Amino acid sequence: MSLDQQTGRSWQSKALIIGAIVGGTILFIMALGAMRPQAEKREIPETIVKVDVVRVAPSSYPILVNTSGTVQADTRGNLVAQIRGEIVKESEAFRAGGSFSKGEVLLEIDPRDYAAELSQASAAVSQADAAYRQEQANARQARNDWDRLGNTGDAPELVLRKPQLAAAKAQLESASARLETAQLNLERTKITAPYDGRIIQRNAVLGQYVGIGTPVAEIFSTDRVEVRLPLSQTEFTQLGLDGAFSGDSAERFKVTLSSRVGTNTYTWDAVLSRADSTFDLNTRQIDVFARVIEPFATESGRPALKIGQFVNAQVEGQTLSNVMVVPNKSIREGSYVFVSVDNILERTPVKIAWQDDQNALIETGLNTGDLVVTTSLNSTLAGATVKLDEEFGGSKTASKPSDDESSKTQDNKQEVGKATAATSE
Repeated sequence: MSLDQQTGRSWQSKALIIGAIVGGTILFIMALGAMRPQAEKREIPETIVKVDVVRVAPSSYPILVNTSGTVQADTRGNLVAQIRGEIVKESEAFRAGGSFSKGEVLLEIDPRDYAAELSQASAAVSQADAAYRQEQANARQARNDWDRLGNTGDAPELVLRKPQLAAAKAQLESASARLETAQLNLERTKITAPYDGRIIQRNAVLGQYVGIGTPVAEIFSTDRVEVRLPLSQTEFTQLGLDGAFSGDSAERFKVTLSSRVGTNTYTWDAVLSRADSTFDLNTRQIDVFARVIEPFATESGRPALKIGQFVNAQVEGQTLSNVMVVPNKSIREGSYVFVSVDNILERTPVKIAWQDDQNALIETGLNTGDLVVTTSLNSTLAGATVKLDEEFGGSKTASKPSDDESSKTQDNKQEVGKATAATSE
């Protein structure tokens, strides 16, 4: 047997041995697999998600806008001296923050020089009046003399002393005017309040010499106090203020002002009175003015409003009718809500007519009786089966906000029912 034949037989033997080993291993593994118990298949349990829902129905809802502003006086200006002289007397009210009444004397300038001028003017009037009366008598006498001498025709004016009479009359009128001026100047030595008001700042003190036009104090009227409130164009329109400031129609728009003093929050009632005629080009806002009702009344321990005080304001505008009111938390991405329809969660697009801090007013997209989910849910839950409380006693219906609650507290809380959404993984 040749060497090549021996080598070939050796490789064949090895291959047979290796094949037998591999085949035996496979058979052993298969046998073990057959002996192994089968694993039981487990069903994935349902995931139960508890959610809150609100049943919607058409209702009326007042538009409420929150803004803020600064208290300011409708009438504010400088009290000035109208004559010159030394201040010799001042009122107890002539202090920063002092209150005064219309016609009250706040300051008095030394009146002696003006009293003397008044006496001189009065004497001059008496002299001019006497001269005028004398000239009237002379004119009558001249007319009598002309007639007694038998003169025919019209007498010359100079003969009848008409120029002299006119001059005497002019002197009397001039003296009377000087008397009125002297009387007025004497009255102006007493600087009086032009209206009921308060002093913001005094600019003159006792003993100071003031001239004509010198500001002695900055004052404001307490008859009318306003708050300037900025609104966006959308807020202005939604409140229904377009065309509202003709006559007294704006007075129907109520405003509630509030300010926190220490640990207490105080409120004041106001009404809209007017608005700027144009929008601010920089801020794209328009200012409206709220007239405060009884800003300085201090009953029940409430402090008086102060000029320059910052306040928060809630403006109550028009009332929208036939809108669906849902909590803000039910709005998803600002454009849709989850609604339970035949026990299935459906993603429903909605159009929002108005939205405040708590609620959204839905103009289109919802129908009466729809159950809107208020619990935060993942968008992937659309299509999940919903088990409603109606199966266990009925779901609750959203309560309609009362006018008082809407205008004063902006609560508009809605009752919610419980529902469970079951999803299978």
